[in-house]
Amino acid sequence: MNGITLKRLDWTMLGTILILIGLSAAFVYSAQFKSDVDVGSNWTKQLAFAGMGLCAYGVLVWFDYKQISTWTWWIYGGTILLLLLVFLFPKVNGAHRWIPILKFTLQPSELGKIAVVIALSAYLAAPGRDVDDWKTFFSCVAIVGLPFLLIVAEPDLSTSLMLAPISLSIMLYMGVQRKLLLIGIAGVLVLATLLCVWIKYEKPAEGEAAGSRWQVLPNMPFLEDYQKGRIKVFLKKDHDLADAGWNKLQSQIAVGSGGFRGKGYLKGTQNILGFLPRTVAPTDFIFCVIAEEKGFLGGVGFILLYTLLLGRCMWASTRSRDEFGRLMVLGISVMLFCHVFVNIAMTIGVLPITGLPLPLMSYGGSFMVSTMIALGLVQSIYHRRSRIR
Repeated sequence: MNGITLKRLDWTMLGTILILIGLSAAFVYSAQFKSDVDVGSNWTKQLAFAGMGLCAYGVLVWFDYKQISTWTWWIYGGTILLLLLVFLFPKVNGAHRWIPILKFTLQPSELGKIAVVIALSAYLAAPGRDVDDWKTFFSCVAIVGLPFLLIVAEPDLSTSLMLAPISLSIMLYMGVQRKLLLIGIAGVLVLATLLCVWIKYEKPAEGEAAGSRWQVLPNMPFLEDYQKGRIKVFLKKDHDLADAGWNKLQSQIAVGSGGFRGKGYLKGTQNILGFLPRTVAPTDFIFCVIAEEKGFLGGVGFILLYTLLLGRCMWASTRSRDEFGRLMVLGISVMLFCHVFVNIAMTIGVLPITGLPLPLMSYGGSFMVSTMIALGLVQSIYHRRSRIR
């Protein structure tokens, strides 16, 4: 039933979201700050994006999520159409990822993750669905595979790979061919290891210095040069420090130089002096700005905020009144966790540099709005939770 009953809302979740949005505006401002020039307007745009997201959040909380299951394939089909439309527009930075709408750019791949969660949840939660049937397994693969291939073709490998843990968590929970899924996971890990070895020991490009006499393998044909560069930077600490490895080096310096308490708000030298590139500081590397200015304590504080948010999401999953809601919250929780884990891990050098932003913190309209849509669905499910007997 549509409507909002205030006492049934998860105010802890909503409060955590609002705190993160406020901190996002503050640190996006800080990421632009320079003592000798005017501060840009990205922080005000971030607040505008958050306002749009809160409107979508409110609408979804008011709306009974169960009705979404009847619109599942319209939502999924519309998202696929948007993923196809991106190829009609000129490339930006070598990729077809955005659809320009007036002064706003829409990134359909962000909506694609939510569409996959909804479609997979609705399909597996349908009454009478036989999860042991091979047809169910291959149907799930098709549901995930189509947007995956379209996002890879943009190219946007990091976003497409996010669909893997989301879909695997839902399918494993429902018991869809678990043995086959586990074999597939093991195969992917072996393939990823071989891929990294190949990239590490492939022949250096023209003008690139050889790092080892063992670099004799032919050129890897399946990845773009910038994607291989990110992996090489991760595998070799001294690889191309003036170009591909610069962001990683400066992010680690920024995080490490913050110390225990940090240098103070608006006093992060790596950021102010421009060593941490201003094009990425407010987006993918916003955690570096936080860690440099607020130190270890500030970084732990943000991790605790995300832990609280994810904990409330999982609590909503346990209180869901049906399998459809439970699966949606599970998929959204895994999506948020992976974004937080991968983003923070890449800034400290534990994982390769990727283009995955930090939820509710990184600057960006499509990501902010899509994250609020996902959290709106979670709140809608909690709002209509089953009562404790």
